[in-house]
Amino acid sequence: MISWNQPYYILLMLLIVVVLYLYWNLHQWRKKVRAQYADEDLQEDVFRSKISNRLNTKIIFMILSLIFLVLALMGPLWGEEEQRLKREGIDLVFALDLSNSMNAEDIVPSRLEKSKNLIINYIQKLGGDRIGLVVFAGNAYAVSPLTSDYMAITSFVESLNTNLLWDQGTNISAALQESATMLGDAPDTSKAIVLISDGEDHEKNVSDALEMVKDNHIEIFAIGVGNDIPVPIPMVTVDGWDDGYKKDDNGSTVLTSFHGEMMRDLAESTGGSYIKLERVETTLNSLKAGINSLEKKSQSEIASFNKKQQFQWFLGVAILFFFIYSLTPDNKKIKR
Repeated sequence: MISWNQPYYILLMLLIVVVLYLYWNLHQWRKKVRAQYADEDLQEDVFRSKISNRLNTKIIFMILSLIFLVLALMGPLWGEEEQRLKREGIDLVFALDLSNSMNAEDIVPSRLEKSKNLIINYIQKLGGDRIGLVVFAGNAYAVSPLTSDYMAITSFVESLNTNLLWDQGTNISAALQESATMLGDAPDTSKAIVLISDGEDHEKNVSDALEMVKDNHIEIFAIGVGNDIPVPIPMVTVDGWDDGYKKDDNGSTVLTSFHGEMMRDLAESTGGSYIKLERVETTLNSLKAGINSLEKKSQSEIASFNKKQQFQWFLGVAILFFFIYSLTPDNKKIKR
């Protein structure tokens, strides 16, 4: 069954109708002008030619040529062909902390907003790598599987906020497990987890998750966000309104501080590296240098079985009819 790659070109058929209309009017006008100068029986003697059926035949060839040209432009498709795409790059997952402590403003504009800015800037400079997105607080959740759709990932990152996860806390173990599961399903490529957090982990047992990461030959690049001086945690309503600072059960303001030691240990135990987020550009360069040091493996992947482009057949017929059109005379000459 024939399908069309660019079916909107069928609108050009309207131009063919216009050409037919103009030809018909021209033909009628020529006959009318001849009739004004001589009777039909004398026209052959006066003009030394007559309007023959050849002109009709010629215009038919021209119209057929135009029709097949339009069909070629519409991109006819049938049959199947196997397409193989060769991809060279690294698979990496961004694991972003969405616990309430990431709202802290010891880093301007906040820990979370600066982390999102880092991810978006990194994505904008990507080419060839596949990326996934995991968010975590008291538990971890996959937002996007590994993909090369950088615009979609950017859109997801821009929409993230701490109100998305009701189960609060900082479960780095769950984040590593979710990220490793996503990367474990990937082919035999170099793999990395970019863990972005303030390191305030309330779930200390990460040994099982770390073992899973190592078994899948994944390197962790940890980005520490925050400063050492304790600061209050701004709370924001679902509608985006300021809701004061986080309080404990006694009504006292909860303070959060930065803990990067565990994140450093996690990164270095897998062969990755630890980076403190300060200036976005500086951190970005360090992160890119570390990830680019991983081996980029080339792979062939069968993308799909797609229908074949068959426009060349219609184009060939269009050229043939145009050739015949150009060889067909307009009028029949009268021999004396």
